[in-house]
Amino acid sequence: MRCNCPYILCAMHGDCAACIAHNRNTGDLAHCMEAAAMARGAQLPIRLPERVYLEDDFEAMSRRSAQLLIDVVREKPDALICLPAGSTAARTYEILAERSARGEADFSKAWFVALDEWLDLEDESENCDAFMRKHFYGPLGIPDERVKRFDIHAADLRQACREVDQFIFDRGGIDVMLLGMGMNGHLGLNEPGGDFSDYAKVVELDPVTMSVGQKYFSGPTRLTRGITVGVHHMFETKLVVLQVGGAHKAEITERLIRTAPTEALPATVLKLVPHGVLVVDRDAAARVIDLLEK
Repeated sequence: MRCNCPYILCAMHGDCAACIAHNRNTGDLAHCMEAAAMARGAQLPIRLPERVYLEDDFEAMSRRSAQLLIDVVREKPDALICLPAGSTAARTYEILAERSARGEADFSKAWFVALDEWLDLEDESENCDAFMRKHFYGPLGIPDERVKRFDIHAADLRQACREVDQFIFDRGGIDVMLLGMGMNGHLGLNEPGGDFSDYAKVVELDPVTMSVGQKYFSGPTRLTRGITVGVHHMFETKLVVLQVGGAHKAEITERLIRTAPTEALPATVLKLVPHGVLVVDRDAAARVIDLLEK
């Protein structure tokens, strides 16, 4: 008997038994396709992440995010942490460095795995790793041996992805992942239309990412591909923190809140992952304040 459920839109549509058996055997993720139901006229309630912190301003957002990271390493000093490069996180890293210098936080026993990296750059002096060295690893004195980075010069980039995956698996998964949200809703370099069941992977960059990404470089830079920790790792991470701040993020934040989970808007996966946390300031949340204050 074929299934006509409008919530399901996948390669095994109509054969639920095969889908369930496949997921049990492989551990793959069944995709939540509420957007498919809504496209057919279903009226579904707005779904929020498990926890939402609505903060007064960017500074408060940064301090909240920093505290969440500190709480993790206080409970588990050798935690595996995945952090993003990017302007949203820069103040959070300053706060972490300040509190570490005062003895209020200790990241010396923690392990780190890179979230993502640009590929094919002619000049790598301003890439994601350079940002992290400047804003986090350097100020907190994190030695290279405690950081797993993508081998972006590997002859086999898929093998480089598998090595990052294995590093994560060997440590029992990521304990906390901090994320920023791109103007197209990407997380790391998981671009719109990517597969939520992917682990680390090489990606072709979305045009929005190519354009907005220019802000991280001192001059025009050709951006084509990236390499990133995939969304599947987010499902297996013990705490996923998405921080969003600034009025320029108001439109994409509204889309995040109002849109059902869909691979077309990667950030909506925060509504599906266990222990997903949104930390957002009032400028970014301006269009959905009424929904977040409830």
